[in-house]
Amino acid sequence: MKEKYSELSFYRYRLLIRIEGFRIERLIDKAFKEGIIIRSLRMISDTCGEGWVAADDLKKLRKLAKSLYHIKVIERRGPENKIRQAAGRPTAVIGTILAAAIVLVQSLFISEIRIDGYRAIPEEELRRCLEEAGVAPGVFRPSVDWQKAEDALESTFPQLSWVQLVYDGRVIYLNVSEDTSKILSEDADKNPDIFTPAQKSEEGCVSIYADCSGYIESINTLWGLAKVEPGDFVKKGQELISGVVPMEPTTFEEGWPTEYYVRAQGEITALVPYHEVFSQERYVRGAVASSENEGDEGPDMVANRVEKTKKQAEAVVNQQIRIWAKENLPEKAEITNKSLNFSYKKNIIEVGVTLEVRREIGIEKEIIVGQENSDN
Repeated sequence: MKEKYSELSFYRYRLLIRIEGFRIERLIDKAFKEGIIIRSLRMISDTCGEGWVAADDLKKLRKLAKSLYHIKVIERRGPENKIRQAAGRPTAVIGTILAAAIVLVQSLFISEIRIDGYRAIPEEELRRCLEEAGVAPGVFRPSVDWQKAEDALESTFPQLSWVQLVYDGRVIYLNVSEDTSKILSEDADKNPDIFTPAQKSEEGCVSIYADCSGYIESINTLWGLAKVEPGDFVKKGQELISGVVPMEPTTFEEGWPTEYYVRAQGEITALVPYHEVFSQERYVRGAVASSENEGDEGPDMVANRVEKTKKQAEAVVNQQIRIWAKENLPEKAEITNKSLNFSYKKNIIEVGVTLEVRREIGIEKEIIVGQENSDN
């Protein structure tokens, strides 16, 4: 059978952790590089922060932290955690078993089919072919003949050079790749709306590469072969959509082409982490503190200057972030998460800023046909 997608579900079992130590942002940066996502991160103080992580990532995070940071679990959530709690209470065991049985039975029925990689073939035609082969929403998944479904796709659409049919829980994924040179003119004459025209050769052949590092959130491939999936971490310069598409020969003749070239097109959205440090004056001009208020609690006074409140400091750094974003981020970029770490020095306040930015990534590089690694 097909291999199941190995995608970690954060909501299955997540932990709220407290991290204590100096320069917490260093640990966070290491975690990002190792693929450990810390969500809803909140800095309580310069040396303490809280955030949510997947339970499976906690051991890896503690290994990165070593003895430099103290990590404590303060809350647990998710269906798996509830099952564990229920198992410890005899009165809830029967209910838990029944609920698990219902969930298990439901998980064996197909709820959705997602199709990606098609170009000229309409999605409705692919879905119709799958349905005729016994793959449709509501079908009992273990009863599906996967090989029969793939064979039906390949025989119905000869222009398909690659077919992948896999599942993840109740969702079925169909990934295909087309050889546009195999579009049958006879079928196109009967129904001109079935296929869209292939690209013109004079448009040039290019692949799309990442112009910065980040986590792929979505990829919508219009032309070419997708090389990454949502959730993957990509580095700057990594290939995202290839303009070189493999093609299986239909004869045993020597010299038959094994690939064809297109101008790769698509929309790739990624979550990109940024780490910046902004500085601002620690004090603002204010009234001289009177002697009768010397014993009262309040902001620190230096000569005729008063120390900024945290609210004032946050307002300044937020303005600095807006200016930085306007100068350094693409027009449609969106800041989805922000973490501030204040460090008070003699006359200034340094703010370590960690941003998570949703933006489109990808630049075109021409493919020089016949030259290996010509894009790099």
